[in-house]
Amino acid sequence: MTRARLAWLLLVVAACGRPAPEPPPANLVRTVAVLPPANRTGNELLVAGTSVLEKYALRTDRVTVPEVVASEARLQLARRGFSVVPADEVERTTGGHAPGSADAAADIAARGNLDGLALYVEIRRWEPDAPTHPAFVLVALTASLVDPASHRIVWTANRPTSPVATPGEVAIGAAYVTAARKVMEEVLAPLGPETSGRANPLAFLPDSSLLVDCLWAATVCGRA
Repeated sequence: MTRARLAWLLLVVAACGRPAPEPPPANLVRTVAVLPPANRTGNELLVAGTSVLEKYALRTDRVTVPEVVASEARLQLARRGFSVVPADEVERTTGGHAPGSADAAADIAARGNLDGLALYVEIRRWEPDAPTHPAFVLVALTASLVDPASHRIVWTANRPTSPVATPGEVAIGAAYVTAARKVMEEVLAPLGPETSGRANPLAFLPDSSLLVDCLWAATVCGRA
């Protein structure tokens, strides 16, 4: 059996067994601060910035999966009509450190006087099926919207381990970016349909050059 056919079968099985997402409450606050996601995988999950080529030839910034996931979460929320707290403001509040729990996320947001709800994302698994030309990435994560004032979780989505197809990707970094985009679109879809406007994805990173460097480095290194 080819890897492509195996990936297709895994996707079908995962889709059949996945529980229906929880709908959000009708009075959900429409302002959200996306906090740095917590990486529970035990791996660094590097997307770009560590190889000799990236460091010295391309001068690429170090980028990780949690950073890309946070950027994609901001993008998806904005497309669904939410007002998203600027990434730079969240960066100043958190110092780039991920909260250890939803309760800790509420504490950080409250101390930093961040507007609206706090989005806490916990990445439990992020594993490609191969080191190059990955057909899919196995992903498990939980996303929760927390009220900083009451510490109450007002909405949560749990994504059990299942594959995310990354067809055509050569390098791991590019596959990770594709998986992050697909996963956050899937997980946050219950929060509402996309609006007609298309937000610029580069606007949702603390430094918009990071995503450009990340994609460029992943592409060049995959072809080297």
